[in-house]
Amino acid sequence: MGIKQSKRSSSAIVNISKDKPDVLLKAEKRKKFRSFRSSGIALDGNSPLLESWRFSHGGKRIHNLRNSKLLGPIIDEEVERLQRQHRLFKRIWQSNYSAPMEETLKNGGAKILDVGCGPGTWTIEMAESYPKSSFTGVDFSPIFPQEKKPLNAKFLQANILDGLPFLDDTFDFVHMRLLVTAFTSKEWEEKVIPELARVTRQGGWVEFMESDIHYFNEGPTTQRLSNALMLFMKGKGILQPIDSYIPNSMESCEKFEKEIKVEEKSCFVGKWAGELGQLAVDDITKGWAAVKLPMSTMMDVKPSEYDDVVQIFAKEVEQYKSSFKTWRFFGQKISTTSSSAITTPSSWEQSQ
Repeated sequence: MGIKQSKRSSSAIVNISKDKPDVLLKAEKRKKFRSFRSSGIALDGNSPLLESWRFSHGGKRIHNLRNSKLLGPIIDEEVERLQRQHRLFKRIWQSNYSAPMEETLKNGGAKILDVGCGPGTWTIEMAESYPKSSFTGVDFSPIFPQEKKPLNAKFLQANILDGLPFLDDTFDFVHMRLLVTAFTSKEWEEKVIPELARVTRQGGWVEFMESDIHYFNEGPTTQRLSNALMLFMKGKGILQPIDSYIPNSMESCEKFEKEIKVEEKSCFVGKWAGELGQLAVDDITKGWAAVKLPMSTMMDVKPSEYDDVVQIFAKEVEQYKSSFKTWRFFGQKISTTSSSAITTPSSWEQSQ
């Protein structure tokens, strides 16, 4: 959720001088805009960090944001699930990224952006691994750390659909993962990929990681869940199939080199597959539980019946020895001889 600015407050913030060139005025506006977005305080005096959740009678934080298409409502439980999920996918891939960035990160001075950072687990781990480079995590929900973080890491609340509060060609590496359920196909093509390309410097890299919603060797209950999720996504206009749509969308953006790199890994699900399989089944069952409301509605079952379906899934993967695929897609932004013109973020434009 982007932070909105009124015309009155924005005019009070930026002192426009007729003696300065338009390019400098734009740069000053954007610098001022970015400083207020970074502060985490809305210009009308209300804090978005407080508006984004409320507390239940049981003391749990509950999501207040309404434009999340699939995210479950309990913030604290979601943070724990996302942290476990990070550990799972790092085990699957044995790394945090695939783009050829190792030397650049080690040499220092590189700027990295993590979009949809959630609790900031990836961002913090990368910042600790590469102390000479700087890392920024953004998410529309401020569940990331406010204080306990490395000196070379910072977090901002921002929604990519409103435009990211950064200048063109800012980051050497832009990372985004597991957001296939967050955007419609139209949003992906017209807003997400172009905006990620805009903030990536020429010659820099953009990387996505996604997980399949279908399973190999799936039993009837697993198939029922997967089909319901697929119908939900189709009804919301969410992109699929993942493995062809994302690289095709990157290539059609015309900001990337034509050869988009695709890497694939499979993961078995269940205790039968050892520690990794146990991590996988734990993560997936928690994920199914997090989307109980939309999924139970889609499957036309009571919430308690849906809980039973998820428990059957956990047993079924043991019997059928199920597995799923996960991918990383990464591409390099095209380098040109002329520098890009300064472009105002859509969120700033909307506030004028």
